[in-house]
Amino acid sequence: MEDTGKNLESIQEMNRTLILKLLQRNRLCSRARLAKQSGLKQATITNIINDFISWDIVRETGSIEGKKGRRSIGLTINDQKFFVVGVRLTRRFYSVGLFNIVGDEILLYKKEQVPGTGLTLLLHRIKKDIKDLIAGNPDKHIVAIGVAVPGPYYSKVGEIEPVADFPGWERISLKEELQKGFDVPVVVDHDANAGVLAECTLSSEPHDDDTIVYVAVGQGIGSGIYHKGEIMKGSQGIAGEIGHTSIMFNGLRCECGNRGCLTLYASSIAFLNLALKERQACADGDTSLPMEFDFAMLAKAVREKDKFAYRIFKRVMKYLGAGITNIIYSYNPSLIIIGDEVSEIGLPVVEELEKLISKLTIKRVINQLEIRLTSFDKDPAYYGAAALAINRAFSMPLLFSDSKNA
Repeated sequence: MEDTGKNLESIQEMNRTLILKLLQRNRLCSRARLAKQSGLKQATITNIINDFISWDIVRETGSIEGKKGRRSIGLTINDQKFFVVGVRLTRRFYSVGLFNIVGDEILLYKKEQVPGTGLTLLLHRIKKDIKDLIAGNPDKHIVAIGVAVPGPYYSKVGEIEPVADFPGWERISLKEELQKGFDVPVVVDHDANAGVLAECTLSSEPHDDDTIVYVAVGQGIGSGIYHKGEIMKGSQGIAGEIGHTSIMFNGLRCECGNRGCLTLYASSIAFLNLALKERQACADGDTSLPMEFDFAMLAKAVREKDKFAYRIFKRVMKYLGAGITNIIYSYNPSLIIIGDEVSEIGLPVVEELEKLISKLTIKRVINQLEIRLTSFDKDPAYYGAAALAINRAFSMPLLFSDSKNA
């Protein structure tokens, strides 16, 4: 709870942010509808929209039909004037992309394998790529930079937790290091948080009035929890790290110190390693997979209902179903979205999870829950990096007015 009041400038900025987010959600909207949804007076809406039009962040689109057949002037966010940079950092690669202010990808600038060097040198390379991208697009007005990083990520201090498999990823403040050298705001967050923000604000069916959980099932497992327009982060910023919740009390020892962590049993790495191990004892007639294969080949085999691959898949889904059941009882979401590498398998993931969770969850709860795959054709966390930047720009609306003085 805040103990301080709000001055006039703060209230104006909050109202402008509210209107930008309503326009983002509605895509196309009238002034009257904005007034109704925001609770602001018509005169306030008029003043805000006049500012936005003069700043080129909002444009009028002609008339649209309202209730009772009445026509109004349509408003939409101008997707041609302002842009953001999105950076997706994993422990295997990073990508740098340019997006417009509504989250459409303009170009993928770079996608590189992460070198076996320390995080400091890696960040230096990423910063150089961002600067090269900006310099190569002088006609694009960049207002913010978003960075999605692997977890555990302590957002309050901006640090990634180092892990044994990636020496050199020392504790440094990513936010501070990445902000150096840029005049526009840089925002950094966990990739699962970025993913849920993209799903809830940039997808074709945005959500912001309920509890949505995005579960990233890749080399690690994490979740982003979106509740009534805000990402839930916890006291240190690591809320949603379900990969390090235990599903087996006496299970495998995890590098975090716990035993039986979900990520050891249901991540894409765990799935692949289990399949490679079991393949050695599998008769060739039971599978189309060779003795050596990668995750993409394994996912394809599952989609094609390969007998061996599907048997291993169902075993892994049991583990993932147990983890997601914990999410259901912890956060009571209305929607769970599955993303990252395992989602590339497709509908079998949803089908197996629905069957498993229906046996583990109270019927009344499961009847009010939808489970589906990500709506993005590319990595949701990549788009999520752009969503982080857009969200920050919308929370600082005077960034758009500054373009008039540039």
